[in-house]
Amino acid sequence: MKGKTLGKSALCMAMGICLASMAVQPALAANTDGSLAGRVAAGAEVTVRSIDTGFTRTVKADANGNYRFPFLPIGTYQLQASKDGAAVGAPIEVVVSLGNEANINLGDATNLGAVQVIGTRVISPVDVRSTESATNVTKAEIERIPVGRDAQSVALLAPGVIQGQYGGASFGGSSVSENAVYINGLNVTDFYKRVGFSSVPFGFFKEFQVKTGGYSVEFGRTTGGVINAVTQSGSNEFKYGAELVWEPKSLQSKGENHYDGDGDPFRIRSHDQYDRTNLNVHASGPIVKDKLFFYAMYEFRDYQPENTNDAGSTFFKGKSDKGFWGTKLDWQISDKHLLEFLAFSDKNETTTDNYQFDLADGRRGNRINTQFNEAGGTNWALTYTGYLTENFSMKALYGENKRDRIQSSQNDLECDAVQDRRVSGLPQIGCVSSALIEQGLDKREAARLDFEWQLGDHLLRFGLDREVNTSDNESFYPGPSRKYYQIYSTTPGTTIENGGVVPAGVNAYV
Repeated sequence: MKGKTLGKSALCMAMGICLASMAVQPALAANTDGSLAGRVAAGAEVTVRSIDTGFTRTVKADANGNYRFPFLPIGTYQLQASKDGAAVGAPIEVVVSLGNEANINLGDATNLGAVQVIGTRVISPVDVRSTESATNVTKAEIERIPVGRDAQSVALLAPGVIQGQYGGASFGGSSVSENAVYINGLNVTDFYKRVGFSSVPFGFFKEFQVKTGGYSVEFGRTTGGVINAVTQSGSNEFKYGAELVWEPKSLQSKGENHYDGDGDPFRIRSHDQYDRTNLNVHASGPIVKDKLFFYAMYEFRDYQPENTNDAGSTFFKGKSDKGFWGTKLDWQISDKHLLEFLAFSDKNETTTDNYQFDLADGRRGNRINTQFNEAGGTNWALTYTGYLTENFSMKALYGENKRDRIQSSQNDLECDAVQDRRVSGLPQIGCVSSALIEQGLDKREAARLDFEWQLGDHLLRFGLDREVNTSDNESFYPGPSRKYYQIYSTTPGTTIENGGVVPAGVNAYV
């Protein structure tokens, strides 16, 4: 079976319009940042300054005292209002979280600053005016709770999200293939099989938002849920560090074996185990203070899984040691123009040796094959944020997401694939371990524009999202005949699929 290059272009144009008083403004933010709004004395100037990077913006409140800062990078800010050269109230420290709007009233209005600061540092913020069902989780919060070191494990913390089949997550009962995953605004979902996504080390993430329902039109191409994440960024302070995570097989409990009613192996798990070692080194800081920042990470990986097939007849010993690299650059061109660049590679290669296995003695025999698998690839995105006027802002992104799909084995050219369906566990027999020889590359080219325009008491939001998804795939059965054989049980006298009658003494057919 051969597949030719398939090009798929998807165009999604989304416009979200909200006509409401600024006093009851709903929480609206793009998928890589947050926003800040509130009320102050009419005509006052409100200034927000990032504590980490020094980024500063100033807007003037309208005649009703409303002010708004859209498209703010997530982080901790100091908020100060002034009028006629005199301060209005005391400075307030506020945390802007991913996908949320912080609403802070200054001066004569009710001051919610203290609640906002304390709440966002300890608990995920809850925006009571948002229609989204979303859960925010910061890296600091994850350090306080036991959770797997990957984005999907974080998603399982959200209400209504459960572990699904094929290693995915189910959001509110939806299929595991109906979800979308964004990293810094770039869609990294596997569009070929719709299960899985490009991944980065746990330490590379800064904050997660898990959307389970009611989310805005920015997040299209999904009828399930959304994992929205942003990565670490540099600041005015130089930082560096290392993290070692070691998972030895000697500390793992053994799995249980299961047998069918006749006593034959059904699911053998007692020999499944792995050794995993990850060494993560990272550094960040200013290239130009208050202007240009970097964050860089490299992770050395060593993963050695061991397991048997369900029938306990073959033992597999794998090794994967390709490292991860990632970087983030942020350029604060001015108080009206921001530019950021993200790039990472999650390319992974696994080599698995196959051995004969004696389940009764628990010993492996001769090596019978070696399998090769490759997955992942390079990803990058360039994002521009422009505060064109006090009332009109835009955000533009272009990026690419690549994923390899390569699998083969040493014996693929010599032996045909044969599967014995008379035995539980569906083992391959003969010298072939691969059901298919596959070589594929998936590439996503993504571009999007987001606009926000404040018109008096009304807010207009609109945007354009376009993806071109291309999959180049070739796959075929192993062996010289490139055919796939299956063995079934039968009894004499039975009429099989081709109309033939099974003769006496025959109890199986191909």
